[in-house]
Amino acid sequence: MKEIKLKPDEPFYNRVDVAVLDFPDGLQGRERQRCKVTVEFAESDVRQLQKRGLNVEEAMDYYREWLYKVIKVHLSQDWKCVDGYDQVMAIVEERVRSYY
Repeated sequence: MKEIKLKPDEPFYNRVDVAVLDFPDGLQGRERQRCKVTVEFAESDVRQLQKRGLNVEEAMDYYREWLYKVIKVHLSQDWKCVDGYDQVMAIVEERVRSYY
């Protein structure tokens, strides 16, 4: 399982870009950026989730699962985050909750 770090850019009102970093020389070694993922949480995105009947907790579960799957595709393997995950999800949750 790949260990990664997530580093969000300054969020916009409708999205946040997140750098995915890994550690080719181990956690104590240097970081390298593997890819960048854009997490979109515009009102129209959240409204689509609401139309599917999702409450705010279910919408957050959707975003967690979506983020995991997208990063897994980019890394071609399962991963676990050692830093930055809570920060990214706090940004998403703040914006998503504003629509509920």
